Amino acid sequence: MSAPARTLHECCREALRVLDRVLEEPPDRMTGDLPEAVRGIVCVRDWLIERRRADPGAAEVEERLDRTNAILSVVTGGEYPLVGVRRQRIVEARDAFDGLAHEL
Repeated sequence: MSAPARTLHECCREALRVLDRVLEEPPDRMTGDLPEAVRGIVCVRDWLIERRRADPGAAEVEERLDRTNAILSVVTGGEYPLVGVRRQRIVEARDAFDGLAHEL
């Protein structure tokens, strides 16, 4: 049996909650919960992809999808850094995602 589908707002809230929790951790422990944040952001990305498929000409959806993909790249880069977590990047990604979430 598959997991129940989450709403867009549930995905946004969950990703922000996890990012906030990650940022409260000491730098050496920050990466532990980042995969959970990535799943929330991917949920939003998938929702936006569905909207783009439904209305290929919607510039607003395309712009939000581009922003979501950029945020996802930053958070994923924080999850798998070459050396240590880039805390400031995660802070910036969290703030950008919060802004995006308020638009959705």
